[in-house]
Amino acid sequence: MSKIYYRTKDGRADYGFSFEQLSNGSIRPYIDSMPSYGNRETGLHTTHRLTDRSGRYYVCWDSPLTNVEDVKQVVSLWSDLTQEYIKTGRTIDQQIRNRR
Repeated sequence: MSKIYYRTKDGRADYGFSFEQLSNGSIRPYIDSMPSYGNRETGLHTTHRLTDRSGRYYVCWDSPLTNVEDVKQVVSLWSDLTQEYIKTGRTIDQQIRNRR
């Protein structure tokens, strides 16, 4: 298992992750530490998280992650989008739609 810490682009928060390789060869980025959502909605769909059988949260992504560099890019993007959601209330989906 590998660990990584990411400081958001705004410099206001640190996020911690551990990566675990699954039996199919893909890598799952588990969320070990992050700021509180405060009064924001914490549903899995809204926050782009999933849980495993033991209840651990991991980043929801639309395709299998197969190398550490891709995992690092995904967790940094997710962290920055989540930080913006915590700060402004604009969901990850809203932020992504506005980027197009």
